[in-house]
Amino acid sequence: MKKVSLIILSIFLLADFATAQIFGQNKVQYRKFDWEFIQSPHFDIYFYKGGQPLAEFTSEAVEKAYSQVSKYLDWELRKRVSIIIYNSHNDFQQTNVTMQYMPEGVGGVTELFKNRIVIPFEGSYDQFRHVIHHELVHAIINDLIYGGSAQSIVSNRIQLVIPLWMNEGLAEYLSSQWDTQADMTMRDVAVHDRIPEIQELNYYMAYKGGQSVWKFIVEKYGWQKVGEIFAQSKRRQNVQRGFQKSMGLGFEDLTDQWHKHLKKEYWPDVAGRDELEDYAQQITDHKKLNNYFNISPALSPDGSRIAMISDRSGYSDVILISANDGELVKKLVKGNRTPDFEELKLLQPGISWSPDGKRIVLAAKAGGSDALFLIEVDSGKKEKITFELDGIFTAAWSPDGKKIAFIGNKGDASDLYLYNLESKELENLTNDVFSDSEPTWSPDGQYIAFVSDRGEYLETPNDYNMFQHDYEQTDLFLMEFEKRTIKRLTDTSFSENFPVFAHTSNELAYTSDASGVWNLYILDLDKDESRAISNVLTGIFQLSLSSDDQMLVFSGYSGVGWDIYSLSNPLSHEAMEIKPSNFVLTSTDEDPLDLVKVEKDTVGNKIDLGWADNAFARWIFAPEYAHYNDGIFDSTTVESIEPLAVSSSRDSDGSFLTQAYKTRFTLDLVSGQAMYSNLWGAMGTTVFAFSDILGDHRIYVGTEMVMNLENSDYFVQYSYLKPRNDLNVGISHTSNIFGSQWNFLRLRYLSMDLSVSRPISRFQRFGFGLTNHFVNSREYVLVAYNQYSLAFDESLRLLSYSLSWTYDNSQWGFTSPSDGWRTNALFTQSLDLFGYPLDFKTVLFDARRYFRVGRLYSFAFRAMGGFSLGADPQRFFLGGTQNWLFGTGYTDGKRDPARWNDDEDADIWDSENSNYLKDLYFSIFVLPIRGARLVEKNGTKVFLTNYEFRFPFVNYLALGFPLRIILGNIQGVLFIDAGAAWDDNFQFRSTDPVTGLTDFDDFVATYGAGLRLNIGYTIIRFDAAKDYTMHGSSDWQYYISLGTDF
Repeated sequence: MKKVSLIILSIFLLADFATAQIFGQNKVQYRKFDWEFIQSPHFDIYFYKGGQPLAEFTSEAVEKAYSQVSKYLDWELRKRVSIIIYNSHNDFQQTNVTMQYMPEGVGGVTELFKNRIVIPFEGSYDQFRHVIHHELVHAIINDLIYGGSAQSIVSNRIQLVIPLWMNEGLAEYLSSQWDTQADMTMRDVAVHDRIPEIQELNYYMAYKGGQSVWKFIVEKYGWQKVGEIFAQSKRRQNVQRGFQKSMGLGFEDLTDQWHKHLKKEYWPDVAGRDELEDYAQQITDHKKLNNYFNISPALSPDGSRIAMISDRSGYSDVILISANDGELVKKLVKGNRTPDFEELKLLQPGISWSPDGKRIVLAAKAGGSDALFLIEVDSGKKEKITFELDGIFTAAWSPDGKKIAFIGNKGDASDLYLYNLESKELENLTNDVFSDSEPTWSPDGQYIAFVSDRGEYLETPNDYNMFQHDYEQTDLFLMEFEKRTIKRLTDTSFSENFPVFAHTSNELAYTSDASGVWNLYILDLDKDESRAISNVLTGIFQLSLSSDDQMLVFSGYSGVGWDIYSLSNPLSHEAMEIKPSNFVLTSTDEDPLDLVKVEKDTVGNKIDLGWADNAFARWIFAPEYAHYNDGIFDSTTVESIEPLAVSSSRDSDGSFLTQAYKTRFTLDLVSGQAMYSNLWGAMGTTVFAFSDILGDHRIYVGTEMVMNLENSDYFVQYSYLKPRNDLNVGISHTSNIFGSQWNFLRLRYLSMDLSVSRPISRFQRFGFGLTNHFVNSREYVLVAYNQYSLAFDESLRLLSYSLSWTYDNSQWGFTSPSDGWRTNALFTQSLDLFGYPLDFKTVLFDARRYFRVGRLYSFAFRAMGGFSLGADPQRFFLGGTQNWLFGTGYTDGKRDPARWNDDEDADIWDSENSNYLKDLYFSIFVLPIRGARLVEKNGTKVFLTNYEFRFPFVNYLALGFPLRIILGNIQGVLFIDAGAAWDDNFQFRSTDPVTGLTDFDDFVATYGAGLRLNIGYTIIRFDAAKDYTMHGSSDWQYYISLGTDF
């Protein structure tokens, strides 16, 4: 789950806005969704073709979860919550509810504009139920703390920010209480003495560490403390004071108690258990590699190499390493950079070798769907195989090399599929509602072992309701390939996973959490007996066995990271006695409340609340002051409340009533928006944002209506995002007035725009734009008291179109891109229609390359060039930096009086110039040249190069005076900027006829250093630069500006 945070008062910078339009990755609508919805007592649940079973499952699961979460938080929803269900993660990535791209690993999202929950089904009902419950916690917290919408935050001036660990940790705790995965994570940090402070819980530890904190609070202080903490934090608009008031503990004391609890809980587990590196040979070391995961190992048939997935480059890549020492052999797949390998299925990975060792097979996201890729190890050539499935995972190559077994998702089912490489036929082997995973072939190709939650059901019963099924536990099953019959191999109350057949005996290796820790087991298929052969401290996963059974490789978690390990002669290991973990012995994964056992037939029944006579003694009924009622009503003693029920959600036979989706706009947000530009300075606008539930239709209205339409700034934009081609239509108007009471100048600019963007993939798109421009300049002179006469009136009209191509596979660091490419080509032409006079054709090309050096350092290079032709060519203004707030420099050894070049040929503010309006509104600013003035050089041709080295400067800085503030991730940059602008013939240097000195003419070069501080709303840039001449460098010039670097 990725929580979408909302920043209410945003600073949108004009230059950054333009850059965002040019660059940025795409959200591609690969398919059309025809939406319907059903209703439950508290929720509207939206689905499309094939998704109604998932929607009905959601209605039961979410109402069951609601009874628990509302009790813990002592809060009932004040309005219905919309839940949007997608049949797969690929479809989920196309959602327009949020404009952010949902990468692999984001299992769901709850946004704050309308408090909507968006969830994909990824093949596992256990995971699906967990995410539903998890996201519901966020939705109820949004309603409790923020009023259920972004607009409520603005209207009520809510300042409280719930920390990530507090929000995500509670969502994890209430949705799963505690499990062996969470126990493994916390045991790892506890026994290795790496327990963070509570306030330092972030990234993955915000989830599992936060879950552990809430588990500790509930077990020691009672479940009632959860709602009290949130209520007190809300009343005081401060989380620390909320904890202090409700528990009598600050974060420091709470951290001490939590740390003592973890040591007491986990240190007893150390005795008798092995560290992974003591039990097996460690092949990779994530600490030395400075990465997080090395997973999904697959031994080559000859046992000499291991194909695996690693993020050592900062991306998810498939690499080949030596099985002996872990040395890198080669990189097979560059993940996350190309359309064919957008994602590598990290949550359900699986790499398998062909029997001859020449190729590997793996599943990956490729555009709008998943695909199997057959990759030649030596040459890197790949074959792509696609199917009409919602998702593809965990492929396994058959011993004869003719077939591939894999897991496929279709609608509400996750099944075992078989693809014949010769006949090109696809067969669904299980074809039921249960969740299957991890297929593996027997050496003779007669059997396929796999993991499933089907329990006793070897075949699907008629009209089976998965909500009533125990899908939380998995077992091993065996399919006889010829007969297509299924046999259950394990029947325990624990979960078994990652089976792999032995080659020299009739045995099967697998993992199980039977003792509370994921250990390695061997199942004798002849005797139907299992034995444990490991007793590790953390966990073993993802097995691969050599063809002679002499080596077993696996992935393991230890030291807050994943590595690959090898175990020699695994089948010869004797059985080991494994004592249950302290979690199994002393704890429970059951909810302290028994509220989750809610009968579905009773959900929605109204209850007599039995209000006391003085129940509303402190209630304020005036609507404009209603927010002061928050927290007055204490629902602790109320078992259930149903204020949101619909008249009828089911038919007479008990089936859900489905309704077609209808577009209906509602308000998302009304907020102030501050902007800044080098040309016009600071501006402010009130923005009204509207959208429908699915986010396919969006309307933005902005205004600072201080006078009338002619003298105010405003804009209206409509975006239609449902089809693949994104359509935007807008009208904008700006009015700027300069001067004094004696005379003043008014400049108006009105544009009507139509643009269409056609994404080819996540990384590439084409664009078309058509714009009608109107510019007017009027000068007024005072002729009598409060009376002005029009002294000058000039207008300019232009109709233009543009064609663009953009490629962007960059990856971002803290303040700017740190790796990848960003490239844009743009052609703009004026149209000789309606008598409009201007005539130009302009071509621009901008290429940017970023190289990451290690995890934190990067080099950035940029080359940009352009030219404009025609009777009225556009001009390029070179020099300065974007959103330049403060600071001036030196030119020819003299302090500059202003940021602008005051040379006669560079004065774009000269209204006597015949090209005044054209230069002012239709010229192109080319930035940055730090150390130079704005419009330092100008012409109809331009080129610019920028070189930067980006590095961490201060990781953490806490100030005590004059303000108590904490600053982090302050980045440093060293830069060189160089460029030129000219008209006809480029002149690199020239000689002054008076002084006889030679210096640069059309060319300018600068260098310097700077700091970058991300304050959330924007990035503050502090730069010190010198301009370089043929006679040396200027004095240092200092700048403060806003926005990201190129």
